Amino acid sequence: MNDHHFLSAASDMARAAGQLLQTMYASELEIALKNGNERDLVTTADYAADRLIRERLVAAFPEHAVFTEETFRPEAVIDWQTPTWIIDPLDGTTNFAHGLPIFSVSIALHDASGARVGVVYEPLRDWLFAARAGGGATLNGRPLQVSHQAQLRRSIVACDWSRSPEQRRASARIFNNFANEVRTLRSLGSAALGFCYVAAGCLDVYYNLSLWPWDVAAGELIAREAGATVTDEHGDSWTIETPGVLVSNGLVHAEAAAIVNRHWSKNGT
Repeated sequence: MNDHHFLSAASDMARAAGQLLQTMYASELEIALKNGNERDLVTTADYAADRLIRERLVAAFPEHAVFTEETFRPEAVIDWQTPTWIIDPLDGTTNFAHGLPIFSVSIALHDASGARVGVVYEPLRDWLFAARAGGGATLNGRPLQVSHQAQLRRSIVACDWSRSPEQRRASARIFNNFANEVRTLRSLGSAALGFCYVAAGCLDVYYNLSLWPWDVAAGELIAREAGATVTDEHGDSWTIETPGVLVSNGLVHAEAAAIVNRHWSKNGT
């Protein structure tokens, strides 16, 4: 099987999960807290979409591993030598639970060589972002390219908020500093869509100080295949296990990283 086949399968599964989420959106949901954290919600929709994707992946690719947000355990270690599907069945759970129509399904296949395919599906818009390594990125089949904005003062910058108080305070300081340097600011509530909107040229910069592999596995590939620059939040090298991220069109990356660095040090202060 080649990456075209994997990408087609991931796209079909993302659409199926998205259709399920759409039927559950704005309905009565059971909402719970993960580890008692008021900022970390999980709903019956998360679990239903997770189960749908996992069952289809296991049936289609029994030789592959599957790693999802909803089945994650702290002791889990990903064996990157084995082709591994990395899933966020509902990225933007808090938005979803509150009726805010910004959420997505994220599905990616990684192995020892890195990301091979990635799909992010936004069901309410029927937007399917997709990419395969070396094959470019698309939105509903249309090729994507990052913006050509070379001036930070004319850029649109977005971020999302970490759950730890310290990181939230740092994000707020960075956000405030960007406010005086850019055209405008946004906060989305879905990291996967933050990457994809940079890929589509809707945003020029997106940053987040604390992400998990399922948040970035698909979106990072889509952004990179559209020409984006992806680093850690300081502008240094990034891997899927790096929590902080800065993604941009590349032209304003150094300026954006400099603003982050004023308020968030390498040792996390």
